[in-house]
Amino acid sequence: MRVKRILHPEVVFPSVYLIFLACAYLGYRIEVTSRYLAQAFGSLHSLSFIVSLFGVALVVAFALLGKKVEVKLNPDYLLPVMAALAFFALQSTFPEQLVFNLTLSLGSIAFWLLFTRFGSVPALIAGSYALAVAAAALTLLHGIPLLEAGFRESMAVSPARAVFHGLAVLSASLLAALAARRVAILGILFLVILAVLSGFKSDAIAVILSATIAGLLTDRLSLRGVAPALAGIAVILTLVSTHIASVAYASWKIPPHYYIFYRAGFTFSVFDRIVELSLPWGLLHGAALADVIQVITSRVILGYEKEHIITSTLFGPATLDFGIIGLMITASLVGLYLGIMHRLAENNVGNAVYAVALTHVLILIEVGIQPTSVLFLLTLLYLSLRVEKVR
Repeated sequence: MRVKRILHPEVVFPSVYLIFLACAYLGYRIEVTSRYLAQAFGSLHSLSFIVSLFGVALVVAFALLGKKVEVKLNPDYLLPVMAALAFFALQSTFPEQLVFNLTLSLGSIAFWLLFTRFGSVPALIAGSYALAVAAAALTLLHGIPLLEAGFRESMAVSPARAVFHGLAVLSASLLAALAARRVAILGILFLVILAVLSGFKSDAIAVILSATIAGLLTDRLSLRGVAPALAGIAVILTLVSTHIASVAYASWKIPPHYYIFYRAGFTFSVFDRIVELSLPWGLLHGAALADVIQVITSRVILGYEKEHIITSTLFGPATLDFGIIGLMITASLVGLYLGIMHRLAENNVGNAVYAVALTHVLILIEVGIQPTSVLFLLTLLYLSLRVEKVR
């Protein structure tokens, strides 16, 4: 019961965010990382920490509120919103594929309506797992992103990567909550290997974390079983992350065990600059939140001539767009969402879906919100509301 209490949103979210802030702060205090961060950004400002803590407090307050909300919404009303978000994300990334994008987006409505009426939980597990593996195979047939920096960057915003991330995390969580122990371990391990080869550490961490949370919530994983999961995450955050950085930057000299401090320091430094430029009322007024491929920050905030994917913390995009109001709205909606998802987690399937939602929000602490994340979170809400319809 004590472990489950830790996994309540009002406990785990602020804990992880405070760890992130501490790592960012230490990134400026550890000599081997601070010399790079200080050279690029100067020093951090206390206002950025204050604003972040204010946002965290709002998430906690609205998570507590969300746990008391009885959702009476017909989940099918979410489907047009989900289809619109899918179309926007696809059209923004592939504007030349209008007909395909429209067909796929509208087709998703029919898919969910049919699945929730005729589908089953085993079919959901098998289908999501098979599609995740197929998406990874589609990428790996053209090369190994882990070993090729240019290929990895080109795949960062590909549909195959998005499909793999969402379905791998979902299937891993469902396996942990419902499948036989040996099947779950082998299935999850294979997804982690595919994620590492694909070169995106957040995907691998999300698979491990969601499965671990789902196992704990459903009493299918003991505290002793958490140790291997934490060890796997540690390896990914140090050795794998350092390898990716070394491939991308030939002169990379930061030791593996300091990578997390540099990464947190870099991302928070971007948020620090956003706060400096955007408060009180914002700068871009919607362009950052609508940026599916997350490159606008590299030009507007960092002044890069060539666009790069730049993360800016959970509150970064909204603050860049609408200042303190954007941060407050983001924090309130995220907290309310997590509280509602926790309330809806009434059985093993619900707990598995909540584990995925919680994991995704925790990943967003570093990555930041963009349209496909909102689409993914709404899809999980739809599944939670429709759990009783799926056999």
